[in-house]
Amino acid sequence: MTELKSHADRLRASRLAELVDEPGRHDALVFEKAGLELDLTKQRLDAPALAALVQAAEAQGLGERRDALLSGGIVNPTEGRPALHMAYREGANIAGSDQAELVARTQAQTRSFAERVRSGDYRPSGEPIERIVNIGIGGSDLGPRLVADALALHAGSGPEMRFVASLDPTDLELALSGADPRRVLFVVASKSFSTQETLMSAEAARDWLAGEIGSEATGAHFIAASAAPDKATAFGIDKDLVFDFPDWVGGRYSVWSAVGLSLEIGLGPQAFADFRAGARAMDEHFAAAPLGQNLPVLKGLVDYWNRTMLGYPSRCVAAYSARLGKLADYFQQLEMESLGKSVNEAGAPSGTPGGALVWGGAGTEIQHSFFQWLHQGPDTVPVDFIGIRRHFGSDDPRERALAANMAAQGAALLAGRQVDPSSEPELAAHKSMPGERGSTTLLLDDMQPGPLGALIALHEHKVFVESVLYDINPFDQWGVELGKVLTKGILDGEVSRYDASTQALLKRTGFQTR
Repeated sequence: MTELKSHADRLRASRLAELVDEPGRHDALVFEKAGLELDLTKQRLDAPALAALVQAAEAQGLGERRDALLSGGIVNPTEGRPALHMAYREGANIAGSDQAELVARTQAQTRSFAERVRSGDYRPSGEPIERIVNIGIGGSDLGPRLVADALALHAGSGPEMRFVASLDPTDLELALSGADPRRVLFVVASKSFSTQETLMSAEAARDWLAGEIGSEATGAHFIAASAAPDKATAFGIDKDLVFDFPDWVGGRYSVWSAVGLSLEIGLGPQAFADFRAGARAMDEHFAAAPLGQNLPVLKGLVDYWNRTMLGYPSRCVAAYSARLGKLADYFQQLEMESLGKSVNEAGAPSGTPGGALVWGGAGTEIQHSFFQWLHQGPDTVPVDFIGIRRHFGSDDPRERALAANMAAQGAALLAGRQVDPSSEPELAAHKSMPGERGSTTLLLDDMQPGPLGALIALHEHKVFVESVLYDINPFDQWGVELGKVLTKGILDGEVSRYDASTQALLKRTGFQTR
C-alpha cells in the first residue's frame, strides 16, 4: 500500500488535463470486450499507478479468489455458501455437479412455462395472459425491472410487464390499473418467501383477484420464484408453478435465475437467453484475461483507487439512455449492500473505508438537477458516464445530441472554466468551475440483450474485485436484517426496549399494533 500511496500523492500534484494529453494514454487505458468499451483516460491514473494496483490485487490473492468464486468455493464464509449466480449463464466451472443439474432443470422448466404463456396456451381462467405483475423487493424487483425497461423494445407480442415493490397500496393499484383479472399472472419473487413487503403485497393481490374471479380460481394466476418452495406452496401456489433457485444465489445477483421469469415471459426466452449469453461472455473474460487487461478487474481497481487512495467517498452513475433509468438504483443496491461493511472476513475492523456511496440517474435529465453540484460544489465525485456507441453515428439528431451531451459533460468536468475577472468582475467567481474532476466512460455497442448482460456481469465481478482488496465478504447483508427484526417488534407491540424517541413517535401518531 505504500507504493500506491506514493503514486496517489504524485498524481494529486499533477493536472488531470495534462495527464489526458500524454502520448499513448488511449492505448493504455481504453479496453473493449463483449460489446462494451471501458475508457479510463479521464481518471486521475496513469500506467505506473495502474501497474501498482494490479500488483496490489495480486498480493491480495485476487487470481486465486477469482478461481474459487467461479468453481463453487465457499466465498461467503459467514453463511458457509458459494456464490454461483454465474451458473445460470453457464459462467461457472461446475459442469457435472449437482448444482449444474439443478440449474439445467430449472432453466428448462422456466423456458417451457414462458413459451406456454407467450403462445397463449396457458389460460388459467380461459383467457391468454396479457399482463405479468412481478411482486418482489430488492434484487427480486430491481433486477427484473431494470432489464424490462432496458429491453422493452425486444418484447414483441409478449405480455405487458409491471412491477410492485412498495408496501404503499398505491403501488399495487397502479400495477393493476385497467387489468382484466382473468388475463393477469402474478410472479411472486422471494428467495426466503418470508419477506414482509413481498408477502403483504402478494396477499393483497390475491384478495383483489379473489374478489374479481372467486378464491378458488386465484391459484393458477400465481407463480413463484423462491429458494423456499414449501413456503410458496403453503401460500397457495401449486407446486408445479413454483420455480426454485438455491440459497447460493444472492438476491442482488438473482436476475439470472428463476427470479428473471417475468422477463423470460415478457421479453421471450430467446431475448433472455441472449441476455445471459452476454453475461457469460463477460464471465469468460473475467476468468481468463490477465488482470491488467481484465475489464471487471480494471473497473474494480479504479473504483478502489478513487475510494481509498484519492479519498472520494461517492460515485455518480450517469446513464445516457432513457432505457437505463434504473441503472443507478441497481448498482446502488449491488455495490452498497455488498461493500457496506466495516469488518473483514475474520470479523476484525477492516481498516479500510469500504465501498463508495453510489448514486445517479438518467441522461440529460440529471444535467438539470445535481450536475450543478458536480461541477461547482466543493466535493470531488467521480462520474461513470454510461452510454450507447451507436448514438454517436446515428441519423437521429436526438440520439446524436444525447451522445454529444454525455461527451461534453465529461469534458466539462475535466477542463472546468476560468472566467477572466477583468471581463466580468462581478460574476467571474460565480461562473468559474474548477475542473480537474475525473470520470469513466462505459459504452455499450447498442441496447441489445448481450451487451446489457455483459454490463451487469462486469459490475458483479468488479464488486468482487473490490471486496478482495477490502478483505470483506460481499455476499452477506446482515445490516438489512436488523430493521426487519425491529419492524416486527413494532407491529407486535413489543416496544418497551425501543428508545424514548421511537416510543414517543408511535404514541404521538396513534400507531396501531396488530
